[in-house]
Amino acid sequence: MNYKVGQRLDGVINNVTDLGIFVTLPKHKSGLVHRNDFGSDWPRERQHWQAGDQARVVVQNLRKGRLDLSIRRVNDPDLIDPTNQFSQLRAGDFARVLNQVDQEARAEIEQLEAALK
Repeated sequence: MNYKVGQRLDGVINNVTDLGIFVTLPKHKSGLVHRNDFGSDWPRERQHWQAGDQARVVVQNLRKGRLDLSIRRVNDPDLIDPTNQFSQLRAGDFARVLNQVDQEARAEIEQLEAALK
């Protein structure tokens, strides 16, 4: 799987070290949330994270095949997720596309409900 800057992913923490949090992402690729992501609170923050915990991260940089991840910037609007279907929309198109997605979701729900009967 090719990861892109701005992409949001769910991963599993596999190690917490003095350097930061190592996270395993889909397709067994790992990345690092550096301790600087937590600022000066890292000594205290690291106690809240354990191997096996789920973590929502964002790819903030790709360097020499290594993934630089962030937890703090997951909701940062400046990091645009290239995999989000709404990222490239103009404001005027958003309502139309959202309505279309809503209709598709309702149709899918109806199909699932019918299959359960």
